[in-house]
Amino acid sequence: MKELIALLALMLVPATASAHHGGVTLAFGPGSPIETSSPLTLPEGAFVTGVRAEQVEWRRVHAPEDKSSFTFLNANFSYGFTPALMGTFIVPYYVKRTEGNGSNAGLSDVKLQFTYGFHHDPATGFSRNTEKDSAMSMESLGDRTWLTVSAMASIPTGDHNEALNDGTLDPGMQTGFGAPSYTLGIAAARAFGPLTMNAELSTDIFTERDNFQFGSEVRGNLAGVYELYGNDNLFVSRVDGILELNYLHLERDRENGVGLEGTGGDILYLSPGIRFSLPSLQNANLGILVKLPVARSLNEEQLQQGAEGLEKFRLITALTLYF
Repeated sequence: MKELIALLALMLVPATASAHHGGVTLAFGPGSPIETSSPLTLPEGAFVTGVRAEQVEWRRVHAPEDKSSFTFLNANFSYGFTPALMGTFIVPYYVKRTEGNGSNAGLSDVKLQFTYGFHHDPATGFSRNTEKDSAMSMESLGDRTWLTVSAMASIPTGDHNEALNDGTLDPGMQTGFGAPSYTLGIAAARAFGPLTMNAELSTDIFTERDNFQFGSEVRGNLAGVYELYGNDNLFVSRVDGILELNYLHLERDRENGVGLEGTGGDILYLSPGIRFSLPSLQNANLGILVKLPVARSLNEEQLQQGAEGLEKFRLITALTLYF
C-alpha cells in the first residue's frame, strides 16, 4: 500500500500555442516526467483526477495583433478498467490573448483516450500487464521495460468561429478546432536505481473543416527523472528532479489543399522540472516544469509570431489526486 500511496500523478501533455494536441501521463514512484508520457496503466478500479495549467509567454514585435500570452487549463479523469487498459477523459479550457486586439476564451475540444499497457522482461519476453504489474513493482524490477500504446480522439466542442476586436477569424486564436483530431502514441520506461529513463513518440492528425486543416504533428520526447530525496514518514515524502528533451515537428497548415506560408517547422525544447509527492493529501502529487526552446527551424519564421518555438517560455504545473 505504501507504494500505491507514492504512485500515480496524472498529467496532460501540454497544449501547444494553437491547442493542437493533448494526452496523459502517469507518475510512478521516482520516475515520473511531466511533459513526456509515462508508460504505466492504473490498477483495476483505480481512479485518478487532476488539473494542469500551462502559461505561455510569447516573444513580440509590438504590433496590436501580436499574440501576447496563452493560458491552457485542463481537468482530466482516468480509470483503470483492467490492469492493462486505462481510459482518460480530458476537459480543456483555453485563454488566448493578443497585444491590443482582444482575447478569446472558452472550453476547447474534449478528448477521450485509451491506453494499453504491457512490459518486457529479458527472461519471459513481452507480456500484458496483470494485477501484479503496476507502479508497486516498478521500482523493484530494474530489468523490466514498461511500455504503452495509446489512441485518442477529440470531439469538436470548442468554439472555432470567435472573432477578435478587428473582426478577423484567426485559426490559431480559436479555443476549438471545429473538426475531430486523432493522436497515436507509444511510450517506454526503464528504471536504473534512483534514475528512470522515459521515452515517447506520438503523432497528431487533424481533419479538415471549412477547407482548412491544421498541419500534422510528430513529437519525440526523452526524459530522465532522478530521486533527489525520499522519506515516507514526512509530509513531502519524495522529491524528484526532472530533465527532458522535447522535439516537435509541425507540417504546414493547409487551406484549399495548399500549404500555407508562415506555418510548420521543427523545434527542440529543454525542460527542467521538479515533482513532489504528498501522500497525506489524498495521495497528491505536484509537478512543476519550465519548457525552453533551445533550437528551431521554422518555415518563414518572420511570419510565425505566436507559434511554437517563438515562446519566451512555457510554465507547466500539474496537481493530481489518486483514489
